[in-house]
Amino acid sequence: METVTILDLDGEKIEINTDTVFPVMLAEVMYEGDLDLLMADLKSNKKLMNEAKKIKILADNIPGISSNFVTQPFIFSEFLAYLKEFDLKPSDFNHATLNELYDIILDYADHHNFDELKEIVKFMIEIDPNYTPAYEILGSVLVEEGNLEEGKKYLELAVKQDPWNIAALSELGETYFNLGEYEKAAEIWLKEVELMPENTVTYFMIADAYRQSKNFKKAARILEKFLNKYPKSILAKYELIDIYRKLERTIEADELQEEIANSQPEYVSDVEIWAKVMFQNGKYENVEKFINKFLDKNKDYEHFRILLAIPMLKTGKKEEAKLLIREMKEKYPWYYYGMKNILEELLEGNERDILQD
Repeated sequence: METVTILDLDGEKIEINTDTVFPVMLAEVMYEGDLDLLMADLKSNKKLMNEAKKIKILADNIPGISSNFVTQPFIFSEFLAYLKEFDLKPSDFNHATLNELYDIILDYADHHNFDELKEIVKFMIEIDPNYTPAYEILGSVLVEEGNLEEGKKYLELAVKQDPWNIAALSELGETYFNLGEYEKAAEIWLKEVELMPENTVTYFMIADAYRQSKNFKKAARILEKFLNKYPKSILAKYELIDIYRKLERTIEADELQEEIANSQPEYVSDVEIWAKVMFQNGKYENVEKFINKFLDKNKDYEHFRILLAIPMLKTGKKEEAKLLIREMKEKYPWYYYGMKNILEELLEGNERDILQD
């Protein structure tokens, strides 16, 4: 500890030293800026109280003394050094909140500062072993680092403590899936859709998990349930066709195929699959008319123009198709390369020349 300056406030001399800033930092990080709550919680720590009282006096005389200019950027190693200096342990914080530390670790996660994030999470758990978000984010980080088994343990803890934690359920399901534990993944995602039935993508994830485990009956059941809610979903029908064929439910598969061929997309997510089915049935003109009409009303989906290349080719407009593909590849490379395999599947022989890189 070093003296920085000595202030004279109406005859009262106040020594400002290198430790005086710590109560401000601690109040911001652990007590949501409430210095009074900090002082009530840690009143037995005489050294801290001495510096905190100085801050109280300064705050009455210098506006903004507790603002972020003395607490940002937050450096955890520096924070720990101060805790050691003031002989503070995680068990001392009986009425502290972890909201600010949680915001900090979210920022660290965004910037992939995982090593320090894990240290902060360990500290948070020492303060409150029941703080579920800490387990959830630590599990997610470990999974992102490739440590699936260790990440799974923390995500399981998060879900055990808070069965309504959607983020933890979703991440745990994906971790099970990536570990090849498909039935467990489906079980977790089923809990997720119970809590958030509007998360439509989750139904397809469940169906995929069952399909991976060769449990085609359950895969069919979840998609049938989805179609009861969203009967115009072409994507669900398309996936169900494949499952029905595996279950040798050929008549039902053919009926769904016919339904798609005689429909138009209701949802944006159905456009590609619908176009694929239409192309397979030789209905190139139907796709061309729909896409042009759709793009007139939905300018933000210009990348769907790539689907027009196939009708162009089939009507002998190879040069136009080639120019369109080139334009789409330059403007929307992410979409072009995502669609390339589908286009190759739909094109024949020399038609694939337009896709040459």
